[in-house]
Amino acid sequence: MPLKLSTLVVNAALATLVSPAAHAGPFLPDTGDTAAYSDTRLAITFDTAPSLGSTGKIKVFTTDGTLVDTIDVSDAVSKMSGETQTLFSARNTEIDKLGGNVPSLAQWRYVYYRPVVISGSTASIKLHDGALRPNTAYYVNIDDGVLNGKVAGASFRGVSGTNAWTFKTRATPGSPTSVTVDDDGPADFRTVQGALNWIMQNGCVTCAYAGAAKTITVKNGNYRELLFLRNVNNLTITGESRSGVIVFYDNSDSFNPGTGFGTAAAGDTLVSAGPNVGTRRYLGGGRNVLLAENADLLKLTNFTLWNAHRKTSGWDNQAETMYFNSSALGGSRLSALSMNFMSAQDTLLLKGWSWFYKSYISGDVDFIWGSPYAALFEQSELHTIVDGTNASSGGYIFQARAAYGYPGFVVLNSKLTADAAIPAGSTWLARSGGLAPPTYCTTKTTTGGLGSANLGCDNLAYINTRMGTHIRTAGWQATPAPTPATPTATAGWRERGSMDLSGNTLNVSGRNQNVSSTGIDLSGLDTRAEVFQAWNNGAGWVPTTP
Repeated sequence: MPLKLSTLVVNAALATLVSPAAHAGPFLPDTGDTAAYSDTRLAITFDTAPSLGSTGKIKVFTTDGTLVDTIDVSDAVSKMSGETQTLFSARNTEIDKLGGNVPSLAQWRYVYYRPVVISGSTASIKLHDGALRPNTAYYVNIDDGVLNGKVAGASFRGVSGTNAWTFKTRATPGSPTSVTVDDDGPADFRTVQGALNWIMQNGCVTCAYAGAAKTITVKNGNYRELLFLRNVNNLTITGESRSGVIVFYDNSDSFNPGTGFGTAAAGDTLVSAGPNVGTRRYLGGGRNVLLAENADLLKLTNFTLWNAHRKTSGWDNQAETMYFNSSALGGSRLSALSMNFMSAQDTLLLKGWSWFYKSYISGDVDFIWGSPYAALFEQSELHTIVDGTNASSGGYIFQARAAYGYPGFVVLNSKLTADAAIPAGSTWLARSGGLAPPTYCTTKTTTGGLGSANLGCDNLAYINTRMGTHIRTAGWQATPAPTPATPTATAGWRERGSMDLSGNTLNVSGRNQNVSSTGIDLSGLDTRAEVFQAWNNGAGWVPTTP
């Protein structure tokens, strides 16, 4: 994907964070609406851009007066569990429980999020995940002072009573396994997470439709949300167009610490490292946009997934776009076809078996990393962007912590590109995490699952890859030394058939030959079938193109 398209994607999403459907009055859903979406975002259209207040609550009730959700725009979150962080304002911050209305789940994703977003003259309110149910009538109350501005020429003083803002949600979708998402047009859901919840409810690994093929089709639009998928196999998520469907959120280690995982309850300890040490609550849900756990045959195609966090000095800026946290030796297959994955530091965190085909991945520091058995990047573009905290550095593309005895990361028939402002010769092909034997990279697993005794191998091979001038002559950072220190045909840092971007043979005589090799036979990794032949103890997996 050309950089120009990447820039357009970013600018478009930043310009339109809220895309409410057309409606008659100032409220969305319209007052009296009888077919609202159960995952709808509430919205109010003002005469001009409103401002967010510093106190007050937004409450949603069923028509019998039962309170079903509360949003507090004050800084009350800072009082939880002794939290005292001051890195950013705690105002307009809530904790969400993603997947909270899915009966099959015993673990959920707990994350901080910003419920109220103002874009132009519209204020959009994301309720807690699963707060609304299908085929149910509700009314909304908003305290005076939550939002400031004018609606139809009058100063907004909130919403009160049982009749001022009412709506009823529509019935459940007709299909338990195939649904559509659109942020402003006819569909089954308004959000991707709403669709994921529906699929997890009906098609989880112990549910009625466990073995069925499942599809989520996402129409063009901007979807500002954090996502969680757990215990679902054979799901395909397809976008209407690659640049027209943008799923994104500004998330980072400072906002939601850790790589993330599903838990039975929100964590209540304070983080032990980074700018928020001793002050920020560690909920457990992590810093990525999409967290996918215990999934097999997950297929993503034809849309953009973007962590919109911008690196800032004084922050812990690790910010994955996706964490594929699935590691069963006989499952855990991910396919990404014609996709865009955009972030800065730690864009993709991978386990299991992953295939990226004709996709675009951008970032600056270790923007592809993790502990996979095999992760193949085929006919794809790995694009280095300018580091917002260190513009003179071209960063690092990979940090491999692969499973012992498996291929690890393989870049095949792809290209390495960079922003025009990236200095020539400033980007490393990889650096090591410094995970040395005997703790790491010593034992091959045959039963599935990745523990510290069998991961940490610096297994990475570039095969027939075109490389821009931003790549350093030395190629591979030698300190700390990789494990294994001496590459072989099946392990370590390796390179074969490297070219410049025009396809001319690249002179690699200046590579750090003490830690990498350009002369090892890599013919055992130059096809999809070979990279994934060890899946399920040798049963093999050969993903296919459309």
